[in-house]
Amino acid sequence: MRANDKEIIDKLEMQNANLLKATSALVELISNFDNVNERKAKIKDLEHEGDRITHDLYMLLDRTFVTPLDREDISSLTGVVDGILDYTDETAERFVPFKIKEPTSYMLELAKILLSASQEVHLPMTRLRGFKNSADLVEHCRNISKYEHEADTIYRTAIAELLETSNPFEIIKLKEVYETLEVALDKCADVADVFEDIALKYG
Repeated sequence: MRANDKEIIDKLEMQNANLLKATSALVELISNFDNVNERKAKIKDLEHEGDRITHDLYMLLDRTFVTPLDREDISSLTGVVDGILDYTDETAERFVPFKIKEPTSYMLELAKILLSASQEVHLPMTRLRGFKNSADLVEHCRNISKYEHEADTIYRTAIAELLETSNPFEIIKLKEVYETLEVALDKCADVADVFEDIALKYG
């Protein structure tokens, strides 16, 4: 493997390991709703680290003539994973200004599914080095899709229940949090689409 190839794969693995830390930290924040500012700051630090890794990846791509996978696929993976991290951070950021006293069970369920989906995103990234088995990638894509469908069902249930309440401010605040979690999970599905493209090209 060429030096730049190794560096690109290393950075992709670092980016996804960082995402996994952030989604785990979000589950911890929602599960143990204390020291919210401190827990939120930890996620913000991980988001900043993710931005740095993403920048490094784009710079590497710019100066690498031959890449280990198609340049467009690497760029897409980098951008979408950065998007998952951004929405993970945005979810955490909403708790303090929105003065949410206690997260709902639906928020915890969605955050746990986001963590599971990000684990499914991370595992194939660790196997891109010397990638051979497209069936393995497809299996992870199916799992991500399954998680996204589960999240859609929970999201619809949460919104339907929310709209039955009488406090319009609570509806707006909680709906924002649900929607941000939902977008993060949609981004996981976007990663699955890129993996499927890679599997088709190299299978």
